[in-house]
Amino acid sequence: MIVSDSMVPVMTRGDFVVVENRMFEFETGDIEIGDIIVYSAHWTNANENNVINQGLTINGRELDYYEESKKSGIIYTLPVISRYSKTTPVIHRVIDIWDDNQGNRYFITKGDNNPTYDPELIRESQVRQRVIIINENPFVIPYLGHISLILKENVYWFLIIFLVWSYYDYQKEKKKKKGKEELN
Repeated sequence: MIVSDSMVPVMTRGDFVVVENRMFEFETGDIEIGDIIVYSAHWTNANENNVINQGLTINGRELDYYEESKKSGIIYTLPVISRYSKTTPVIHRVIDIWDDNQGNRYFITKGDNNPTYDPELIRESQVRQRVIIINENPFVIPYLGHISLILKENVYWFLIIFLVWSYYDYQKEKKKKKGKEELN
């Protein structure tokens, strides 16, 4: 997972953060206040998502509650694969946990570098990953994420360079084969 600027000074943009996946390595019931989670945020694309309840106040905080996506399946929950996703992965710390009257659990999150909490009430189903903590610090490999950021930001240039290189290599091999055939 690559970090945005909202978790400074714990993590900085370009750090590679080691995480565990919700479906295989932990249950959302194990999440505690202070844990750092990666979740699918609707508020980052608010104009594309429907707010069900505005003005919801929990523990003195006003939070929006967004409608769940009608599209199901893993392809729509991974923005890296699908441009149809209305969510963005966000990595923030859990600052509060709230259980409603029906027994549903929700998380209130905040970036360590942000002045206030995130404007969305996070469902358990939105949680994707949890950051691995070692000796009370997140497991972060500094600067390693810059490779991924460079590739994402310059994907078209890398694709063009790869295609030109492949074509050059193909022509070189073709010439080499032709030379061998003429010798025989």
